[in-house]
Amino acid sequence: MIAPQGQVTVRAWGGPVLDKRLWFLLAGTRGGLNRARILRSLRDRPLNANDLAGRLHLDYKTVRHHLDVLHENDCVMTLGNEGYGLLYTLSPRLQNHFDDFEAIWRRLESRAELGKEQNRMRPMETVQG
Repeated sequence: MIAPQGQVTVRAWGGPVLDKRLWFLLAGTRGGLNRARILRSLRDRPLNANDLAGRLHLDYKTVRHHLDVLHENDCVMTLGNEGYGLLYTLSPRLQNHFDDFEAIWRRLESRAELGKEQNRMRPMETVQG
């Protein structure tokens, strides 16, 4: 899945306007929160899919799917030879503009907290039988 392209600009990432592709990948699609968690984990150091699955408590195939999506959209790159131990790291583009990702992450976190608060405030529905 490659994110839809917005208007072409000289500098697609960074700057005052957050990149639409990153917003789409993290906030506009199912699985965006897991993709964001993967990117945050890769900020620390390169990891393989199995390490990410264990660290994030996700299924290995789920992690591989998200890594493929992130790779297609130039958010991560691979290091080493193909195979089980293939390492993933942030792409140079995302490394240079990680503050854009952090801004999106903060908005996603606040949205998640708002959703939790709204669920706590919602009265319980009664089941009629």
